[in-house]
Amino acid sequence: MGYGCLPPMDRDGTAVRQYDEIPEKIRKNMKLTCPFCNNKFSVDEAARSETLCNLTQELSRFGKHCALIWEYTGAFATKRLGPIAPAKRLRIVTELTRLWETGIFQIDGKRYKIDRAGIVAGMTTVCNLEKFGLPNHNYLKKVLRDKAERVSAEGLTAGEEQKKIEDQKERRSEGRKAEEAGEVLSPKALKQFKEKMGVTKISELMHPGRLTQRERDEIK
Repeated sequence: MGYGCLPPMDRDGTAVRQYDEIPEKIRKNMKLTCPFCNNKFSVDEAARSETLCNLTQELSRFGKHCALIWEYTGAFATKRLGPIAPAKRLRIVTELTRLWETGIFQIDGKRYKIDRAGIVAGMTTVCNLEKFGLPNHNYLKKVLRDKAERVSAEGLTAGEEQKKIEDQKERRSEGRKAEEAGEVLSPKALKQFKEKMGVTKISELMHPGRLTQRERDEIK
């Protein structure tokens, strides 16, 4: 059966769920024909095939850790070593992809950030406990929280926020030096200075609107 005849599916399995809404009796009688080999197959077979393709693509994002990800999804089975529908496994892996790419997660109304090594360690811990019947990722998040850092609404850790404030202080200091010295720069030197500071005008270095209230308070 060629994949060219399959309808497109979203990564989150949306299209698969739409097929699942079709009554089973109708699905069994619905037959599609592959334009490449002329074999007939059901809508269920098409949906399952496409879901498995999407699942394989998502797992490849984790590289050498894809086996661990597969093992972790087993914790969502309703019974120990129980089966998991491909569409459900795809949804779980897609949710993990967001965590893997950003390192940011939220639990109990607070946001945290953790590196990939921490994520791997956390999932390994959950797998070693041989959990099953998990309804969501909250158990994993509680494990990750112990080694994660709190982050702001912008997704910055305390260290990253401090560095941002220090960078702003340095920019303002450079601006003051340029104004107080009354330096007369050549057009080329002035252009290089503004590019270095990331501004289009010297006055922007002193503009309070470029800083948040918290950053202005820190500078004071």
